[in-house]
Amino acid sequence: MPPLKGDALTFPFFYFLFSFLCVSCSSFTKIEKLLVRKNDEEVVSASADGSCIVWDMARYTRNNAMFASTLFRSALYHPDESQILTCGSDRKLTYWDAFDGSAIRIIEGSTAEINSVDVTSDGVNFVSAGNDKTVKLWNYDEGICLAIGEGHSGYINQIMISPDQQSIVSVGAEGAIFIWKMPTRTGEEKESKK
Repeated sequence: MPPLKGDALTFPFFYFLFSFLCVSCSSFTKIEKLLVRKNDEEVVSASADGSCIVWDMARYTRNNAMFASTLFRSALYHPDESQILTCGSDRKLTYWDAFDGSAIRIIEGSTAEINSVDVTSDGVNFVSAGNDKTVKLWNYDEGICLAIGEGHSGYINQIMISPDQQSIVSVGAEGAIFIWKMPTRTGEEKESKK
């Protein structure tokens, strides 16, 4: 029946009911980052309390835990998922073994807190950015900084590598979004990609 003049139209609301399969509280501070493995069996939580916890999504249990004297800001899996790369307030980039949670390599990554990391789809390079207002491109296996980009006037909150691997996008606290051209790979890096 059409509404009369002055009547309000009402539409039914659809309510979605979610059931919580698992609620766990092992972190007592803010969780900064979540990442799910490609097989959808595990999720990693990186927290400001200095813990990175690997959770089993089927059994709702903790599979592994990594601890450091830092406020973790970000974490990511290497594309082959053999390692987890973390960054945080300690200014370090840490490579962790994804199987046993041991620290494999620790790099002094900055003079200030590192807020974000991302890795190329082939795992040859990764980028980091943070409170030093710079974007850094690294060789993943060697842990060597290959290039530094400057331009932000505020802390860099987030950084990502474009899907085509040709650009790096960063966003700063000042509200600026920068698009950086990915430097051309050296012959040695191209060989390690194969």
